[in-house]
Amino acid sequence: MPITPYVLQPEWEWPITIALFIAGVAAGTYSVMGLMHFAGDARDRVVADRLGLIPFPLMLIVPILLIIDLGQPERFLNLIFRSPGAVERGPSPFMLNTNSPMSSGGYVITIFAGFALIAFLDSLRRTRGWNVPLVGMLEGNKVWLAIGELLAITTSAYSGVLINVTNQGVWGDTFLMGALFVAFSELSGMAVAAIVAGRAKALETALAVRTGLFWFAAISAVLLVLFLAGLAAANDGSLAALTLSMLVGPAFWIGAVGLAILVPLVVVGRPRMMPGPERLTLIGALVLVGVLAFRYAMFFSAIAYAAS
Repeated sequence: MPITPYVLQPEWEWPITIALFIAGVAAGTYSVMGLMHFAGDARDRVVADRLGLIPFPLMLIVPILLIIDLGQPERFLNLIFRSPGAVERGPSPFMLNTNSPMSSGGYVITIFAGFALIAFLDSLRRTRGWNVPLVGMLEGNKVWLAIGELLAITTSAYSGVLINVTNQGVWGDTFLMGALFVAFSELSGMAVAAIVAGRAKALETALAVRTGLFWFAAISAVLLVLFLAGLAAANDGSLAALTLSMLVGPAFWIGAVGLAILVPLVVVGRPRMMPGPERLTLIGALVLVGVLAFRYAMFFSAIAYAAS
């Protein structure tokens, strides 16, 4: 189905797809780490400390991929700082437009990276004995953790909201895109926790992670069904573009539905099939592949729609 005359042909490349996937995994991992800190169970400390080492290095990869996608480093910097040529933006050195999800989201991601850095330094303090002033006090503060959790959730929703405000087929046909991206980001964070808990053989934490995997997969499944129902109600070909096109259909069904949702629901949801720590690592890896497939299917579905 052709796109409307006032909407440009959607363009989406792999670097930005990987960048936003990585940002989602970082946000989800931070969120799960924060939940462990809030729970306060000393048995989760080993896994929580290892999870704290993950988000910040991942967030360092994101701007590199965005620069590759944009083609020029200054274009990435202009998401945050005003270009000298943009005099109409006023004297402020910052490029903040609260009416633009891209602009405000860029600031949220940047601030979240700062919180991820504090978590990284705190984990180094706990695991390696590095003593960085104020880090332990900040990371142990419940208010600081709560703000970090909110930033992580907003970072998870960012790419979904960003494409949702377009008029592209699939992307603009639902109000659930942001919530769907949050759910799958949280699922990816729990998948990372499954890998870490499995490798650390943290039995008590692994049990909690298995439960978390099941429920985040269940929430993602409910939101995905509602999302597909909305596309079906639109009756504009967007459902077929996502689920039946050769460009994204196989990734959607095999990856997003099969690996990300059905694997944790079926394997973790049945007591007789409950995996041990070693198998939990494999399940976490499969779920991560499924979440990547979900991101790919969502991002490239508008291209499939335009080509249909």
